[in-house]
Amino acid sequence: MKTRKRNLNAIAMGVALSMGSMTTALASPPVSNPAVPGAISIIGAELANVPPTFNTSEQIGLGLIDSVVSLLVSRTNDFGCDTRTYDLFVYTDSPTTGFADIGGGVGVGGTTLEAVLGPRQNIGSRLKVDDAPGLNLLNGIEVVDYAGFHGWSRNNEIFDRRAGITLRDRQTGSSNKYREIGTKGYFKKVIGGRSWEFGWGLEETRRYRALPFEFFYPVQKWQDASWYQPENSDLGELYVYKYLIIPRSASGCQIRVEAPLGSIFNGSGVFELDGTVTVGRVSGLFPVVPDP
Repeated sequence: MKTRKRNLNAIAMGVALSMGSMTTALASPPVSNPAVPGAISIIGAELANVPPTFNTSEQIGLGLIDSVVSLLVSRTNDFGCDTRTYDLFVYTDSPTTGFADIGGGVGVGGTTLEAVLGPRQNIGSRLKVDDAPGLNLLNGIEVVDYAGFHGWSRNNEIFDRRAGITLRDRQTGSSNKYREIGTKGYFKKVIGGRSWEFGWGLEETRRYRALPFEFFYPVQKWQDASWYQPENSDLGELYVYKYLIIPRSASGCQIRVEAPLGSIFNGSGVFELDGTVTVGRVSGLFPVVPDP
């Protein structure tokens, strides 16, 4: 028995050594992958910098902004990417609740989303976002339902989005159901003496079909980048650019949230943003700005 056990140990050690040699001497792929340089750049940017320092008001405010963008993403799938700019107002003075008004808000031709931030756990925080009661519209399209179950990781480095969305065409009466699924990474970097919180992410739109069986099919892929300067006063600013990649026939559609310097107040438990969100086709991708 002892001899057999020693033989088994020797075999196990040989397997482990052979696997170790495989991990350190992998063959290179025969050709280069054009996506690798971009992936390396993103990984390097995250690992070379530090986690963001969002307070609860920022978790609510930033989560609402991403929810607004994901709602507009769904609208583009069946109702197009015609150029339209909406006023955007986001507000919270509470550690648990806040709201976002798009185009004036519910009941006046726009939409309102309401957020509730759950208690902080040792693993992260949950953010629940719903449409406000009443008639919510996006340029004539009714928002029947927005039900978002989002989450922040423990150090705010990951924001995960899961939303069920139903839109109704008021002319035809048809309802379209979607699922928005996305993840976003955040990191902090000091540039020119100012602290910036940068973000990047991917989002997938899924469209419901009842036949031949009920299923949500992937129909769109988006990529986004964001800039947030969280001054503890009225000197903050924020930019979110989300670009449609797939389907290729619709690429060029972009959703942009813009709150230039002085459009954000952040302090004393208050997060307030007064900016715009624009949907439309653009010729370029993301803005490239040299460091000061």
